[in-house]
Amino acid sequence: MIIEKKLRRFCAAAVFCLMCAAIPAAATEAPAETVKRQNTLSADDIQYNVNTGDARAKGRVVITREGSVLKGDEAEGNTDKEIMTIRGNVSGNFPEQQATLKSESATWTGDKTKKTDGTVEAFGDVLLTRAPKDRLNADYVLWEIGTENYKARGNVDGIMQNKILKAAEATRTGDKFWARDVRRYEDLAEKFALSAKTVEGRLAKDAKSGEEVLQEMVADKNVVFDYVDREGLKTRVTGDKAVYSKARGTVVISGNTKAVRSDGKTVTADTMVVHEDTRNIEARGNSKIVFVVEEKAKKKDDGAKNSGTAKGGVPVKKEPLVEVPKEPASADKKPVVEKNPPQLSDQEKNWVEE
Repeated sequence: MIIEKKLRRFCAAAVFCLMCAAIPAAATEAPAETVKRQNTLSADDIQYNVNTGDARAKGRVVITREGSVLKGDEAEGNTDKEIMTIRGNVSGNFPEQQATLKSESATWTGDKTKKTDGTVEAFGDVLLTRAPKDRLNADYVLWEIGTENYKARGNVDGIMQNKILKAAEATRTGDKFWARDVRRYEDLAEKFALSAKTVEGRLAKDAKSGEEVLQEMVADKNVVFDYVDREGLKTRVTGDKAVYSKARGTVVISGNTKAVRSDGKTVTADTMVVHEDTRNIEARGNSKIVFVVEEKAKKKDDGAKNSGTAKGGVPVKKEPLVEVPKEPASADKKPVVEKNPPQLSDQEKNWVEE
């Protein structure tokens, strides 16, 4: 039997008691009561098959479920399977999660296990926001309602609890996150930023502030790590891999590492360790430091033969960029100090001149 409702001028509403589930009880206990949840579909035009549960709606479509609302131009789905797809100027409001959604289309699926509030899968120019300041933009977003879990693909651009993410793809499951082709990951609390092929890490809530704090992170391939030192100067460290540890208070960058400070000082090494508290860099293995030597210009009437020496003293040199660990006297390799700095790449010049 097929029931069709067509209204041209008035909004037709159909109320479905869809999400009915009995919570399993132990064999020795009495059966639990059935939990019923009321859901509503309204539109200018609704077609509903009571035998199959198939539904179609057009014109000013509104779907409500447990206080949450999705709106759009048209929708179709199945009430028995607890799935509805809505298209055209989609907007959603989720008061319990203090979240909103905008997209070109979205599929709302219930959780038959009743362990979660279901999922929303949004397509096309997606914007998911959550109070007070969180937002997530992407071409595609799958969000597990009522949790922090999500998957996002295509031009991912978001800010979540003082963490900025720009990447091709990103996921969050529980306290762990992962991202691919990361153009920028910036932690505003820890005051550093990086880019890499992949980034993965773990978060945990701070007992005092209640906000999520980065505990550990690994960035792999084409790593670029930016931070500001204690003197207020920008420093960029590049390498193959970076490992951050909140417990140790360090960022360890390894593999063909090079550091360039905005004043032109550079250092290369096998591995560099950035200390979170002092903002100093420690260079380890095949270290080479390049720093600027300033000399006073020789006066024309100065008859001194040593034209490269400043009048009345020795050349003044600035502090080096890094701390190089002292090696035993028997060590074959020592840090090499070059008087004339090497030429910087175009990318490094552009960054230094910012």
